[in-house]
Amino acid sequence: MTWPSPAATVTKTVDRDTCTVPVCIRCNVCYEFDTRLTNRDLALPYRVSLNGKVLEGAGTVRKLGASRKITLQAEPGSRIALFLNSDVHPKFRQSPVYEVVVGANDVHIKITEKKGQLRDGPVIVPSQHKSPTPGPRRLDTYEASLTGDIWMKISHRYTEAEADEMLAKDIPLEIRDAVLRIYAGLKSVQLQLHIPARGAAAAMKMNLRFQEADNATKNITSCSLLRDVLPRTHPHAFAALMTEAYAAGVNDISVTSCWRPMLGSIVHRAGLGLDVVAIANDHQTIKLNRIGLVTGVANPNITQTEQFHYKKFIESDKLSSKSPVQPTTNLIKKEAKREWEQALETGEPALVSILRQRLEKHIHVSQIFDPWYMDANTKDLSLKTPNTQLSANESLHANHLHITIKDSHIL
Repeated sequence: MTWPSPAATVTKTVDRDTCTVPVCIRCNVCYEFDTRLTNRDLALPYRVSLNGKVLEGAGTVRKLGASRKITLQAEPGSRIALFLNSDVHPKFRQSPVYEVVVGANDVHIKITEKKGQLRDGPVIVPSQHKSPTPGPRRLDTYEASLTGDIWMKISHRYTEAEADEMLAKDIPLEIRDAVLRIYAGLKSVQLQLHIPARGAAAAMKMNLRFQEADNATKNITSCSLLRDVLPRTHPHAFAALMTEAYAAGVNDISVTSCWRPMLGSIVHRAGLGLDVVAIANDHQTIKLNRIGLVTGVANPNITQTEQFHYKKFIESDKLSSKSPVQPTTNLIKKEAKREWEQALETGEPALVSILRQRLEKHIHVSQIFDPWYMDANTKDLSLKTPNTQLSANESLHANHLHITIKDSHIL
């Protein structure tokens, strides 16, 4: 950041007369975030409020970049606060945090993420560090925490009325009712809905089971799965899952992670993610888990044929890395990869494939990551790629199916 020198007056010439116009000194304000504890590069959405007015700027979304800083200039006496995470949505903006009143000096606020059930509020306190800037311009430094309690504060809790307004008008009435029950407040971790027969489609009884949210309860002083976690998940996530599960013939679903405050990327923290660990119909139950592909440990979702071809693919990949310019090694790798992918596709349960195909086409689903395939953008022309479990993101999704909901007002 460039720190400008102060200016008190400006001289202006008008019709040969000279007049002096006072100009208010503008101070530099910098918020700096340290989220290394959970994710160094966390793309946290933000908006700045200056004297009660949100600075919209260009584009629809602003989020923390590599510098981890939010910078602006303001006049002395200005009141500055931040809207963060899903609270950036123009219809929400209920919880401004990290407010500071600018004095005569430049301002630097360091915000550090902290784990645990901490009661630290989004209040900045003077830092003990001395100003590093010599000369006439001084720097006021402050410190603040980013805790699970604050994450809950800046994560919008959708109401039943908001969910009703957001849901598509053409989804089955029974699914709409089931989704709205989540935001009205469930009494149990199991949600059941009955969909009557329509035309050629038979009647269906669908069960959703929600597992406890350990990440939330371990990092928030008071947090309930039914009261605080599920309603902070975007309504389109539940609607998309139920709608496409119904179309795919899935009647039993285990959901393990919805909104959570302090794990992984911003997607779950902003309420735009949902994880499924098991699905079933009247004939089979499938655990969405393929851990063991890399290590060779037995897994019912990995056939011996696939394991054999996967090992050949990994060995050929290592060989081609050592001799990248040798056409023979590259051909061997290409063929080994093709054979593994064929075995992967052949061994995938049909119910998983059908559900994914349905979710890929859903208007509000933008990403699908699961133990079989990875698709970072379901709306572009690029094909999904096999999950090799070699990258961090692939390994993370070796034991569940994840969907991301797109909401351009948040992320």
